[in-house]
Amino acid sequence: MLDRIEFVVSEGFVALRRNLLMTFAAITTVAVSLFLLGGFLYVFQQATAYAATLPGKFEMRVFIRDGTRFTQIKSTVDAIRENSGVKEVIYIPRKAMWAKDQARFPLYKDFENPYPDALKVIVRDLSQGDSIAKSIQKMPTVEPLNGVKYLAEEQRLIDQLLRMLRWLGGALGGLLLLIGGILIYNAIRLTVMSRRLELRIMSLVGASSATIRIPFIIEGLVQGTIGGAFATVLLVIADTAITSFIRGLNASAVLPVFPWETGLVLLCITGAVYGVFCSTLAVRRPIQFR
Repeated sequence: MLDRIEFVVSEGFVALRRNLLMTFAAITTVAVSLFLLGGFLYVFQQATAYAATLPGKFEMRVFIRDGTRFTQIKSTVDAIRENSGVKEVIYIPRKAMWAKDQARFPLYKDFENPYPDALKVIVRDLSQGDSIAKSIQKMPTVEPLNGVKYLAEEQRLIDQLLRMLRWLGGALGGLLLLIGGILIYNAIRLTVMSRRLELRIMSLVGASSATIRIPFIIEGLVQGTIGGAFATVLLVIADTAITSFIRGLNASAVLPVFPWETGLVLLCITGAVYGVFCSTLAVRRPIQFR
């Protein structure tokens, strides 16, 4: 049993050495494919994490109608907090805002307070900003005209950029994964065809179908795993370069740390599964021994 396992594994690695050019092409294509997929996922995760560190930029200011009682304001705050897209609601009394301005500008002490009571609303998801603003605007305690102010265009732009990155990364990465799969398939299929006579002899002396096919599946497994490892190395290099560039522009920038240990495992597993899938397709076709 152990001899058979040793034979099957060794045959898989022998096949890799016999077709170095195709093996190299398959590994590099899988590496580039996973690099693009992982890269766009990394960019999306970093952009989302960075946006989450700037909650003040994506806040809404809600202005309360004049004459609204405190109990009504409290009910409004509670109603807004019930929205799953809202992260935080802060009540800003008009007296506090006016006192702050009077402390900064003493000349204001002779003027009447022009501010209404207000709320600061911080959203969880930028894509829900418009719907949250519309629902708040309909509340009876909110000023009917321009009662909700926020950076709508900026939020939409960031949300659209994140969507575009997600779609573009999936499309380009998927296309390259398809190309990498075709290369793995062709490399293993060419190996099968070049060893027809040897495989025929193995079949005649009683070798099982699994003994014949498993070495080719191991070949695809190795190609996919190495491709995933190379993709991780490329991503780490890219992350180091981007982080150094950003910190060169802004030394105080706090950038989220990406878990590269997890990324290495995920990319290697993804590459391995993909390599096994493509190689299995290649050896499932009948082998013509003529």
